[in-house]
Amino acid sequence: MKSCLIVYYSRTGVTDQAAHALAAACGADIEALQPLRSYRNAGGFLRAVWDAVRRIPAPIAATQRHPSDYPFIVLGTPVWAGHVSAPMRSYIEQQRQHFHRLGLFCTMGGRGGDDALDEMAALCHREPIARLCLREHEVRSGHHIEQLTALAAELGRLEQRTPESATRLSPV
Repeated sequence: MKSCLIVYYSRTGVTDQAAHALAAACGADIEALQPLRSYRNAGGFLRAVWDAVRRIPAPIAATQRHPSDYPFIVLGTPVWAGHVSAPMRSYIEQQRQHFHRLGLFCTMGGRGGDDALDEMAALCHREPIARLCLREHEVRSGHHIEQLTALAAELGRLEQRTPESATRLSPV
């Protein structure tokens, strides 16, 4: 087992691409959240926005890996209407008591990343060691690799620091 677990949700594949790149850079285990209802089509998109704005957790399938088995966990989510995704909200609410050290990242089409990461930190009841907002066009064009490599390096350096000294890595 590795020392870091990356848990993420991706509706369109953008957060999935970023999570896999980060896992490769960190040498981390990775797990994708699977909602029990679809957010894929036009109706799913509207449900995603509704659930995010109303802060409604989505029912999710059981995960294979347990966060208490890892000294460090990184959570990744798309930004939905300026909020954390409903599947990630569910995971955090179910597992937050098992988180040790925490890192956060989000992907976004426009803006709202910092607000979504603040919301995730509040849901986790702890400040992350490091956090990163990525824009969708950066991920789709491959320009996110440098930022994720910097995040991976920062996570390695910061594992021993206190959560109060979290580093914010922002999109260019």
